[in-house]
Amino acid sequence: MNMALKDKIIPNSWRQADIIVIPKSDTNTANVRNFRPISLLNTDYKIFSTILANRFKVFLNNWIGIEQKGFLPNRHMKDNVRCVLDIIEYYETFHQKELALITIDAEKAFDNLNWEFFKLLLRELDMGYYFINAIEAIYTNQEAKLLINGQHSESIQIEKGTRQGCPLSPLIFIFALEILIRNIRKDDQLKGTKIRNQEYKIRAFADDIVCFIEDPRRHITKWINNMENFGKVAGFFINKEKTKILTKNIVRGNQGKLEEATGFKTVAKVKYLGIWITAKNAQLLKNNYQSKWKEIKTDLQNWQSLNISLLGRIAVIKMNVLPKLMYLFQNLPILRTQKIFQEWNKDITKFVWKGKRPRIKYSTMTDATKRGGFGLPNIKLYYEACVLNWVRDWIALEDNNILTLEGFDLRRGWHAYVGYDKRKVEKNFGNHFIRAALIKVWEKYKKRFYNKTPLWISSLESSQSHILQWPVWPRYKDLLVKSNGTYDLKPQERLKEKFKNMSWFQYAVIKEQYTKDARIGFNGFNSVWDRIMLTEKKVISKIYDTLLEWSTETTAIKSCMINWARNIGHPIMLDDWERIWNKKLKYTYATELKENWLKIFHRWYMSPKKLGQMYKSYNSTCWKCKTQEGSFFHVWWSCEKTKRYWKMIHEETQSILKKKFPLKPEYYLLGITDTELQLDKNDDILFMYSSTAARIVFARNWKMAELPSKEIWLQKLMEIQEMDKLTFLLKESRGQGIKHTNWEKLRNYISQ
Repeated sequence: MNMALKDKIIPNSWRQADIIVIPKSDTNTANVRNFRPISLLNTDYKIFSTILANRFKVFLNNWIGIEQKGFLPNRHMKDNVRCVLDIIEYYETFHQKELALITIDAEKAFDNLNWEFFKLLLRELDMGYYFINAIEAIYTNQEAKLLINGQHSESIQIEKGTRQGCPLSPLIFIFALEILIRNIRKDDQLKGTKIRNQEYKIRAFADDIVCFIEDPRRHITKWINNMENFGKVAGFFINKEKTKILTKNIVRGNQGKLEEATGFKTVAKVKYLGIWITAKNAQLLKNNYQSKWKEIKTDLQNWQSLNISLLGRIAVIKMNVLPKLMYLFQNLPILRTQKIFQEWNKDITKFVWKGKRPRIKYSTMTDATKRGGFGLPNIKLYYEACVLNWVRDWIALEDNNILTLEGFDLRRGWHAYVGYDKRKVEKNFGNHFIRAALIKVWEKYKKRFYNKTPLWISSLESSQSHILQWPVWPRYKDLLVKSNGTYDLKPQERLKEKFKNMSWFQYAVIKEQYTKDARIGFNGFNSVWDRIMLTEKKVISKIYDTLLEWSTETTAIKSCMINWARNIGHPIMLDDWERIWNKKLKYTYATELKENWLKIFHRWYMSPKKLGQMYKSYNSTCWKCKTQEGSFFHVWWSCEKTKRYWKMIHEETQSILKKKFPLKPEYYLLGITDTELQLDKNDDILFMYSSTAARIVFARNWKMAELPSKEIWLQKLMEIQEMDKLTFLLKESRGQGIKHTNWEKLRNYISQ
C-alpha cells in the first residue's frame, strides 16, 4: 500500500479483474448491449480502495453541491424525487409557464469515463501527492478477462471507465459529474426553475440525471450543447433513444418541435429512480402504488398454497412485501385515505392465515416481539413513519433549497403550520398535493408528541414572510431561560449577542407570541420527537417503534396473559413474560420452536370447547379423556390422560438435569421458571428445549386420544439439538460471542 502511495506501484493482481455477464431483465439477449458486466476484484485491492474511498468521501461531501444525492453521507435518493414532485406542483400553479423535464440516460456512463479527465481534475484541485499517486497507479494498465462457463478469455486491456465493483468507482464518477453540474448551475443562459433566491436546474443520483428546463423551446438546445461539450472531454455520452422528455403546460404541437430540436422522445410519463412521474401528481397513486400492489397481490396469491409456517409467512411479508412498499413510502408519501390500507391489510391477512379466519387479533399480530407480538409489519404505521420523516425538514428549517420550493406559495413560515394551527385559517396550505398528505399525518400525532409549546418553535419564523431569510432562525430554546420551573424570555440585549440582526420590532413580535405561548406552557427537551429530531440513523425505525407502541398500548396486558394467570391460579408478573420474549425466545433461531411457544401463549389451538361455541352441533367433550369439557387448559394440562404425559416428561427431564423440582404448568407450558428450579443458564436452555419438544409432539396429536410416547419426545429433542448447533454457527458467523450449549447431560441420559 505504501508503494502505491509513494511510487505508484501496485501488484499485477490489483490491475486484473474477472468479468461475468448477466442479462438485463426484459431485454433481447441476442444483443450484447443487453448484458450487465459484473467484475470480481482482488480482495486486498478492495481493502486498499475502501480506505481511499472513506477519505475521499470527507472531501466530496463538502465539495459536491446539493444537486447530487448519491453515495455520500446524509444524502438521500428521496430528496431528488421530492424535488421533482414539488417542481411539477409549482408549474401546476403557474400554468402559464412551460417546463421540460428531461431524464438523461448516459450511455455506459461509468464505463466511458475518461481517465485523463478525472486525473487532471485531481491535480487541479491539489488532492494530495499520495492520493493522486494511488489513483494514477490504479487507473493505469488495467486488464480484465471474461469468465464464461468456467473458462477465461484472453486478457482485455481497459483504458477508460471506472472499475465496476470498486468502492472508489461511484465516488470518482460523481466527482467528474460535478463539473458538468457546476457549469450548468453557473450558466445564466441555461434557464431552470427559479423561486426567490433559489434555482432548480438539475438533480442527479449517480448517472440518474433529471434536468428542469423552463421555456424549453428557447433554451433546450443550449442545454444539450453544454452536456455534449462536457461529454467530449469527460466521456459522457447521451443515449438519445432512452433519454425522455416529460412536458408540463406545453401543447402537443410544441412537444413535436422539442423532439425535432433534441432527438429525444416526449412521453406521458417517465421513470426516475424507480418512480413513475407524470405531468400531474394526481396520477402518482395509480402509476406507482396501485400497479405495485397488483404485482404484490399476485405474488401473495401464488404463494398462499405453499407449505409455509405462520412465522414464515410473516417473514415473507417482512422480506418481500415491506421493502417494495417502503421504497414508495419514502419517496411518495401521498396517501390520504384509510381505504387503501384496509385493502392491503385484507390481502396480507388472507395470505398469513391461508385464507382462513384469523385466530389472533391484528393488533396482537403487529405488536413487537419484545411485547409478546408476532412482529407482523403494520403497513399503515410504516407509511406514517415515512411521512413524519419528511416533516422533520419543515421543523429543522435547514434545507432552505427544498423548503423554498415546497412552500413557494405560503404566506407564513413553516412553523406557523407545524407548530401552530394556521393551516386551519389558511386553506392554501392544503392545496399542495404533497403538503396536504404530510400535514394530515403530522396533525394526527402532534398532540401525542407535545401537550404544550415545544422549544423548537421559532415564533419569528412562523410570523415572517419567506422573503426575510435568517441563516439560523431564533427558536424558543435560544430565546428562553428556565428559572424556578418557568421559562422566561431573555432581554433583547442578551439575544443580540447571538442574533445581531434582531431589530426591536422583531423582538416585539417574539414577545407578543411568547405571552400567548406562556399561558399554555412549554415542553422541555425530553419528548420523543425531540429525540427523533436529533437522530441521524434508523430514523424511520425509531418513529415506527414509537407509533407501534402507541397503537398497541391498550393491549399491553393481553387477554391471554390474564387467562393464563387464571388457569395457573396465581398472577404472572410482567417481568416473567418479558424474560421469555426478550431472552428465552432468543436461545434459538429455529422458527418451529419460537412459533410453538407463541401459539401456546396466544392460545392459538382450537379446543373442543371453542369449537363447540363456534358450531352448535360440535361435541365439546375432551378428545383425550372423553369425559369432561375440553377447555384449552384442560386439554393441555388438567385432563387425566394429559397429566400422565406431563408426569412422564417431568420425571425424564429431572433425570436429564439431575435435579428435583415440582411439576408446575408454567414450567412446561410457558417456560416460566423460578428459583425453585435452581437452573444455571445451560440447564435453563436444556429445560426450555425439553419442554418445547414435549409441547410440539403433543400438539401433533392435538385432536387424537393417543398421547406421544417417550421415544417420540426424545427423537424431537435430538432434532432440537441439531437446530441448536445451527443456531450457534449462525450466531458465531455474525460475530455474536456466545457459548456453545453443553448437551452432555442429554447424551449421558440416553447412554444409560
